[in-house]
Amino acid sequence: MKISELTDFHPYDTGLALPVKDLLTVYEEQGIPPRSMCGPDAFIALLAGVAALRRTPGIPGPGESGEAYFTTLPLCRDEQSRAACRAHLEKVFGITDRQSMLNFCMQEIMCNSQYLDFEGFWEGRPPFALDELQEDARRFFTVARDFSAQFYEIVRHRGYLAWDIGECVGHLRAGYACGLISREELYDLSEHWITQAQIFRSWPEYAASLVCGQMYWDFRHGSKLPVLEEGQELWMRLVRNLLDNDSAWGSGLWYVPPRRKAFLLWPPEFKQYLTRWDGPVGCFATDEITVMGKPVGWCYREEPDDGVPDSGWRFFSGEEPEGYTDDPSNTEICELNCICNYDPDVMPLLAAPYGSAFARGKNGKFEKAAFPRLD
Repeated sequence: MKISELTDFHPYDTGLALPVKDLLTVYEEQGIPPRSMCGPDAFIALLAGVAALRRTPGIPGPGESGEAYFTTLPLCRDEQSRAACRAHLEKVFGITDRQSMLNFCMQEIMCNSQYLDFEGFWEGRPPFALDELQEDARRFFTVARDFSAQFYEIVRHRGYLAWDIGECVGHLRAGYACGLISREELYDLSEHWITQAQIFRSWPEYAASLVCGQMYWDFRHGSKLPVLEEGQELWMRLVRNLLDNDSAWGSGLWYVPPRRKAFLLWPPEFKQYLTRWDGPVGCFATDEITVMGKPVGWCYREEPDDGVPDSGWRFFSGEEPEGYTDDPSNTEICELNCICNYDPDVMPLLAAPYGSAFARGKNGKFEKAAFPRLD
């Protein structure tokens, strides 16, 4: 959306956004390396790039592992090193096993969910009413929202996601190195973050989101200028080290996980459009929409079977070949919010009663249509 179209948008002018904008400009001007495929191990290691630059007791540092340091997952060398790493994780973060690691990440790290709430207010789809909050919570929310607004033009819907990814995967990396989690658990827990990372088109984008997220995390925990500026200077050095390193982010290495279908959008790209919908959310849509990216051209709402979380909506591009929907592999069961992300024009139609049908006219607007025979 254009800035002029935003609501409740009052950015603080702290000056913290300018260095991050300059960072993106520099790497765009010098040319971002094209993506080249790597395996999941290398990608997990790369996502935790900033964490790898920190000195963690018991884990080999950058100078001890050669050129592949940022693309390999380290292991503590011996039991003494494993004990030192485990002691560090317990003392600093309260992490002693898989569950405590998950608890710490979910309770202490996550910033992007808050950013997405802010974004909802700015873009006119607030996830809740401010008057639902107590006065102190409302005051803090407003201040945090206005602090974050200065980064909106830089990160947009990517928000602070890279910071969440980098910190969480960094802890997974350390937990695996000292044996708190197995290799299978590492893959299992990293799968979500690998998928979330697909919202980024390049490592400079990831770096910008990470730095902005760190600034928000520091701000949320009470830091003010000039402490925020000092912290930003440190994090800018860290991400530049990785972006300028051909064995790290400068390599362009990237991993895209396999999917059943090549959907046009990844889950982290979805915005929450249906903030007030309280009915069943299931629907059907053809691959013409979710894979090919064509707009909805025709849709109808039938009465679903009892006990099924189905809204009854069926969405088509209107250009499906004859017999296309006879093959169930050409359709997908998804949520209404998913379809709204592919084509927000359907949103005003969703409250229509069962037995409704609509077709997009030549003017691009939906008009009532005859309900199909469903023999």
